[in-house]
Amino acid sequence: MADPVSLSVIGMAASGASGAVGAFGAISGGNSQAAMYNYQAGIANLNSQIAKQNADWAVASGEVEAQQSGMKSRFQQGTTIAQQGAGELAIGSGSNARVVQSEKELGAEDQALIRSNAAKKAYGYEVESVQQEAQANLDTMAAKNAKTAGYLDAFKSILGAAGSVGSKWSSANTAGVFG
Repeated sequence: MADPVSLSVIGMAASGASGAVGAFGAISGGNSQAAMYNYQAGIANLNSQIAKQNADWAVASGEVEAQQSGMKSRFQQGTTIAQQGAGELAIGSGSNARVVQSEKELGAEDQALIRSNAAKKAYGYEVESVQQEAQANLDTMAAKNAKTAGYLDAFKSILGAAGSVGSKWSSANTAGVFG
């Protein structure tokens, strides 16, 4: 059978080692969580950049589509005028002029609608970008908090171990183990 002094010393050493291992585990866990949150922040920042690029692309492609619609509209107007002339109708007056004017107005409205739809699409991407930036900021704060929590848990573990060692020493001392 082991002597009481050895058992007391072993118990105190085990409590101290447990506290040290717990502290190391807490710090490692906090650092791991911080790394995960930093990774998520990086992904959110990347998604924000992609959304900004998509917004720019939506506006640019909408403008190209509007220009193509304008060319199509002007082609239609030219065709109408040519048909009126070929039919020996009075070009530029009366109902013939109103037909061409209507085609111009419809063409302008189509272009405006195309640009409006592109702007709405771009706005959706801009909102997404802002949301991703906000998420990145939250993840960055969470990473800082995770590190801090790891250190606080490590401190708590060390304090708990110190309390346990002190309690074991006091019990052993009261029992007369140390003489």
